[in-house]
Amino acid sequence: MSSVLVNAMLALALGVIVVRRRSVAIIALGAQSLALSIGALQLSSGRSGGFLLAAFVLLSKAVVLPALLYALMRRTREARLVVAASGPLVRLAGAGALALFAVAVVPPLGLGNTHIEHAAVALVLIGIAIVVARRPAFFQLLGLVVAENGLSLLAVSVPGGLSYVIELGALFDLALVVTVAAAFAQRIHSELGTGDTELLRALRD
Repeated sequence: MSSVLVNAMLALALGVIVVRRRSVAIIALGAQSLALSIGALQLSSGRSGGFLLAAFVLLSKAVVLPALLYALMRRTREARLVVAASGPLVRLAGAGALALFAVAVVPPLGLGNTHIEHAAVALVLIGIAIVVARRPAFFQLLGLVVAENGLSLLAVSVPGGLSYVIELGALFDLALVVTVAAAFAQRIHSELGTGDTELLRALRD
C-alpha cells in the first residue's frame, strides 16, 4: 500500500480529533475510509477473490457510512456549541503523542512493513483518544470508526489479506455503530436536547 495513503489516513484521523464541525469530521472520516479502500484495491492484485470482494466492501462503506452519519447529524442538530473540555491544540498534541508512542513501543507484527504496522496501531489509539477527548456522543461514534479503520488497515496488510476480518469490521460499523450507537446518541439528544455526554455526569438515581 502506498505510504501516501497511509499518511493521509493518519492525518485525517488527527483532523477528526481537532475539527469543531460535525460535517467536516464526517468528510474526514469518509476520506479516510476511501483511502483505506483504495489501498486495499492496490493490494488485491494476485490475491484471492475473497480479498477483492472485501476491498469493494470497504469501498461501499466509504460511501454508505458517511451518508448514514450525515443523516444522523441532521436528526440531532445541536442548539448550541458543545464546548470541548480541552482546546484543539491540546487534543492534537495528545493524539500525536499517542501516535509517537505507537511508533516507539509497538514491536514488529510480521507484516513486512513497519510503517503500516505503526500507522495501524496509531489509528486505533487515536480513535480511542477521540472517544475520550470529545464530549459529543456523535464524535465518540466517529472515534470508534477511526479505531476500526486501524484494525482494517492491519487486516488488509497481512500477507494474503484477512478478508473475513475486513468484512466483519464493515458489518460492525454499519450494524453496531451506526444503528445501536447512533440510536443511543439520538436518545441522549432527545432527552437532553444536546449530544454533550458531559451532562450525563449530573444524572442521579
